[in-house]
Amino acid sequence: MRYTLFAISVSLVCVLAVPVLAQSLSAGSDDGQSVRGVVKTQSRIDIAADLSAPVADIPFRAGEMFQANDVLIAFDCSRQAAELRAARATAAAAGADHKQKRYLFQNGAGGRSDMNIAAAEAERARAEIAVVQARMQGCEISVPFSGRVVEVTTQPSERPPVGEPLLTVINSESLEIEMVVPSRWLRHVEVGTPFRFVTDETGTEHAARISRIGAEVDPVSQTVQ
Repeated sequence: MRYTLFAISVSLVCVLAVPVLAQSLSAGSDDGQSVRGVVKTQSRIDIAADLSAPVADIPFRAGEMFQANDVLIAFDCSRQAAELRAARATAAAAGADHKQKRYLFQNGAGGRSDMNIAAAEAERARAEIAVVQARMQGCEISVPFSGRVVEVTTQPSERPPVGEPLLTVINSESLEIEMVVPSRWLRHVEVGTPFRFVTDETGTEHAARISRIGAEVDPVSQTVQ
């Protein structure tokens, strides 16, 4: 089952907490210069609980990689499961009562108001099932991208407060390089301009393209982001 995150924050300025990907950029120019940049993730997500239940399992620890739709945290929802069974039993009884009252009304042995009240009770019972099912959507939490766990702030068997961040993850599929270059590069650098960069930690070289250029030039340093 896949469930909605309680809290999501997206930032373009969070340094990717993956040492092997970090922080060197090499970009050629017509004056033979190069610049350094920082590899960053476009998404950093704080995951919090939206139900009160003990933590059953946290499959991934800080620093570990996960795949899209892997369960990142699971809760013990045995109480919610019992509430769902009770709600379904109540809905079944309310549905049977409504069916009986409708039959009596159609055969002149019951009143319209009794039938309408029974119909409302049956609808309320069905709504209660939907409420419990929605609550149980928080029993397992996953995200639709691959990434890495940055921090875990809870442990199995703990019952964290609703809304408290439990773990932080980053998206390793959507990366960008942020750099500050001399403003004179604007003569030949534009959106779509290709360049090469090399990571310090691995020494690997990669191809990239300029996707955005800062809106203004810093008049003191004569640079642009």
